[in-house]
Amino acid sequence: MIWLPNHLKFMDSTQTLINKVSQVQSILIITAGNTGDGLASGLALQAFLSKLEKEVKLLSYTQINPRFGFLEGTSGVSQQIDLTKSFVINVATGRTRLEELSYKKQTDQLSIYLKPVKGEFGPTDISFGSSNFPFELVILIGVSALEQLGEFYNQNAPLFFETPILNIDFRGSNENYAQFNLVDLTATSCSEIVLDLINKFESTLLDESMATQLLAGIIAETNSFQHVRTTPQTFLKASQLVSLGAKQQEIINHLYKSKSLGLLKLWGRVLARLKQDFNNLLVYSAVNQSDLDKAQATQEDANSIIKEMAANLGFAKIFVFLKEEANATTTVFCQSHLPLPLASMFSQFQPESFNHQTIKFTILKPLMETEKQVLQILGNEVLRAKL
Repeated sequence: MIWLPNHLKFMDSTQTLINKVSQVQSILIITAGNTGDGLASGLALQAFLSKLEKEVKLLSYTQINPRFGFLEGTSGVSQQIDLTKSFVINVATGRTRLEELSYKKQTDQLSIYLKPVKGEFGPTDISFGSSNFPFELVILIGVSALEQLGEFYNQNAPLFFETPILNIDFRGSNENYAQFNLVDLTATSCSEIVLDLINKFESTLLDESMATQLLAGIIAETNSFQHVRTTPQTFLKASQLVSLGAKQQEIINHLYKSKSLGLLKLWGRVLARLKQDFNNLLVYSAVNQSDLDKAQATQEDANSIIKEMAANLGFAKIFVFLKEEANATTTVFCQSHLPLPLASMFSQFQPESFNHQTIKFTILKPLMETEKQVLQILGNEVLRAKL
């Protein structure tokens, strides 16, 4: 495995990957389309590899966030893919040449007929097997562990054992599960890592569209450079992308200047129910079905609340938003600006990474019971870590 604790080591290690990419023709990129960074970096990497004349498929294992629909290529992102293998019948024709092949299909049986030029085929001339997967390399972006892929992984586990994997991520929780692990803990987004990879590979292929995609990913993940982990390197990379024609103002307009009426109404209800705990380290709020209906808020509006909390309630370090669902369950969004292992803390609920230091999960309990359980888990960890 390639462990990359710093930028220099990252650049050295990419040479092995560059050699591998040069050797393959068909590539599958898998990312979470509900995160701006995951979607944007996936689109940019797909475009770059296509310029290298590779056959590239981009798959999102989550719903695609419509806020990023302005990025070129979004409409072509797949959410389903057929990875069924073919059963292969091999016939040795070195000694007995084949003249004709035919088959007869019945209700519960398929008969295949092989007519030789002369002589006959015997059992020793026939062997069986299965085809390979249609991809020679799988690239996972922002996936800390294979289990994060959920049902897609459960249904297609052999793909990840039989095909080389490139793992691109910046999170300390990444399990470094792949043959190629581009895990750069100094980066603030996967888009930064993809940009580094492209710069090392062939920077002259970067165009305006790719630059816009990567800048959108960086802006989304750093909340427009306001996140505490934003570094001088982040600004330098953003500057490079702008110089290449990245449409920064268009990105800002789509992500920050076009809030729906439903979001604004829902945000008002969230503020009205805002609570604090742990010596003001934590702020949390909850909305029920009535709130959602009265605000006429969409799922996307609800998904945006946790980011609004982090952006506008800077006095706190931990943010929790709870949303009641129609079937007596509760969806929880949690973000921390403290070194809390959120994914492992709430692992029993199989959380998905929703954004940097943000997780989303569902608890099969009503709103009030869920609130109590989440606060207890957070409180125990804050006490243990002496934060």
